[in-house]
Amino acid sequence: MSAASFLRTARTSRGMSQRALAQRANVRQPGIADIESGAHDTTLSRLEELLAALQYRLTPIPTTSRGVWEVAYAVAAAVQASDEANAWRQVIQLADDLAREPAATRIALTVTPPPSTGSARYDALIAGLTEYRLRGLPCPAWVNDSRYSLADEWDVETLPSLREAARNATPEEFSRHGIYLDPRELESV
Repeated sequence: MSAASFLRTARTSRGMSQRALAQRANVRQPGIADIESGAHDTTLSRLEELLAALQYRLTPIPTTSRGVWEVAYAVAAAVQASDEANAWRQVIQLADDLAREPAATRIALTVTPPPSTGSARYDALIAGLTEYRLRGLPCPAWVNDSRYSLADEWDVETLPSLREAARNATPEEFSRHGIYLDPRELESV
């Protein structure tokens, strides 16, 4: 996790431009651009000040698992590289990580809205997976945002002969987002 991606995620999740954040934090916009581009690393105290202006707070979580927002960046890189296998591996790892974490940690890892992956399908898949792994727990509001649901449904199963069985096995947390898959597809082998 870098300060660049952390700050960019917090800022964009608030729908704020760099200029607006600069005004709110009483700093210069080019300084924020330098941090977000990775051209300039920042101190922890400076990052905390900028996050406070966004009404975010740095909090250590006792885990080595990545947050949903971090996974979305990794999926976005894979999507941009047309590496479907890596994008899928990132989602499988997220499914594994969320499954093994205690409830409070699971919630903490999903609170920050993920940035777009550049693929509406993967955005919806991440939202459905988040909701599925939080079953029975409080769910972050972002999963209900229409940006994380598909207008054109996605049958993840590519074999027509298996598609109906996959649709029948799809948990409602996924179908609500327009994703149809057998949840066993998300298990590591």
